[in-house]
Amino acid sequence: MAQVDLEVNGRAYRMLCEDGQEERLRELAAYVDGRLRQLTGGGRSGAEAQMMLMTCLVLADELQDVMAGRGIAPAVDEAAVAGQLDTVAKRIEEVAARLERA
Repeated sequence: MAQVDLEVNGRAYRMLCEDGQEERLRELAAYVDGRLRQLTGGGRSGAEAQMMLMTCLVLADELQDVMAGRGIAPAVDEAAVAGQLDTVAKRIEEVAARLERA
């Protein structure tokens, strides 16, 4: 069993995990810390347990959406997607032209 030191909301935690899973646990803690800061405006307050609970509930809600197939839509850069589609269309036209010549 490995030990890993984590920090969430400015508080240090020492956790046990399987050997080799230390970095993954750090990534997860950083994600939870980031979501907590996002949801609470980044400030610490005396209601730390409530802030942690709220973060857990939001994460559980997001997980339920993903498990139900509703997923969380990523932000889409429509101009970039259009540019990529244009590039693919040009390549298809080039291949079609070569096939016609053959």
